[in-house]
Amino acid sequence: MKTDVQDINPTRKTIAVSVTAEEIAEQEAKLVKDFQRQAKIPGFRPGKAPENMVRTRFAKDIQNELKQRVISQAHEEGVGSADFEVFNIVDLSEGEIAAGKDTSVTFTVDVIPDFELPAYEGLKVTNEPTDASEEEINKMIDQILSQRAEYNVAEKAAEKGDYVQCAYEGKIGDEPVADLVPDTPMFGTQKNTWEEAGSEDAPGVRAVIDGLVGMKAGDSKEVTMEFPEDFKPEALAGKTAVYSIEAKEVREKVMPEMDAAFFESIQVKDEAELRERIAENIENQKKQRNADSERQQITEALLKAVDFPVPESGLESETETVLRDFMQKNMQQGVPAEEFEKNKDSLHEGAQKAAHGRLKSRLILSKIAEKEKVKAENEDFSRLIMMEAQQSGQKPEKLVKEIKQDQSRINRMRSDIILGKTMDLLVEKAERETVEPSAAASE
Repeated sequence: MKTDVQDINPTRKTIAVSVTAEEIAEQEAKLVKDFQRQAKIPGFRPGKAPENMVRTRFAKDIQNELKQRVISQAHEEGVGSADFEVFNIVDLSEGEIAAGKDTSVTFTVDVIPDFELPAYEGLKVTNEPTDASEEEINKMIDQILSQRAEYNVAEKAAEKGDYVQCAYEGKIGDEPVADLVPDTPMFGTQKNTWEEAGSEDAPGVRAVIDGLVGMKAGDSKEVTMEFPEDFKPEALAGKTAVYSIEAKEVREKVMPEMDAAFFESIQVKDEAELRERIAENIENQKKQRNADSERQQITEALLKAVDFPVPESGLESETETVLRDFMQKNMQQGVPAEEFEKNKDSLHEGAQKAAHGRLKSRLILSKIAEKEKVKAENEDFSRLIMMEAQQSGQKPEKLVKEIKQDQSRINRMRSDIILGKTMDLLVEKAERETVEPSAAASE
């Protein structure tokens, strides 16, 4: 067999493998012998049937198997023996494969381009202090108390934190806001809803939320809402609306006492133990944020340090994955499908940019893993399977059976393990500096 490699672009090549008539005839002769040995033909003992009878009876099967063997051998000769790293086979074409005829098998492949690894030991990363401040602890205690608060009907003006039963309608000029955003009624008209007066975290119309402060049952008022230029939904971006509000009922927020019964209900003995647990949770969250941030900083440093084109098929596949994950997440949060359709061009552009970074970083990590001889060990697979079993609620034994039947899944797991261990190695070798949150944000 003779191989000819042609460049299509920096990450795509064709590998044309020429197969002579003699080579095909040799393969076919071996194949016919195999069929003769295994054929069960009435009147003949196994292996004794005449060759011409075997050729006639099993002509279609022999031809199909011959095609597979020639292509497989061409793959081994052309793709398997290539002096470059093949990322993916994107197309396969072959001429007529038959004894007595020369043919060729052409593979179109995406390749991983050569690139020099950047310096990856001692990368500088910053993180934030992990101590829990008194302000953070107090805020968390307020949240716990709020979750157990009672809301009693009150004949008074609503204060921040009270809940108000109300109705409101927005207009831009004479046009109802509801007509502009029919899929998001909380920005248009609400005939009966409960809102937390003055809440900084409440969704909906900011002017309405703030406007409820000071209103009593039976009160009406108008407030003006100036939507930001980058507001979503876009139909309201940069526009000014007037909302008519009617308050129907005020419920006063009454916090529970921090007494013995309260501490027992949250399974602590006293306030000191509660504060200790909260501080521990906050510190653990900050440590996790630091760990995530360090990985992100290392990834960004690697991406910045080296430049090379990524394989087209990998970019396309990764872009689809990013888009699918984004859409699933947003649809779970109630974003209508029409929003994706309206913004499909910008969404695809953003997804492709994110996909490019993800694919490029994986290629860099893979090359580092090869240099550092990072391997996926049996205990790594066991740990990953146990985690997946816990998340899915499956029995580990059943999951192992499923995985063993899917080689592509095993390959993905091996890749994930190796890349994860490689990133752990870079994190371990990184140089750390702890900075205050404000300084970290300005980096």
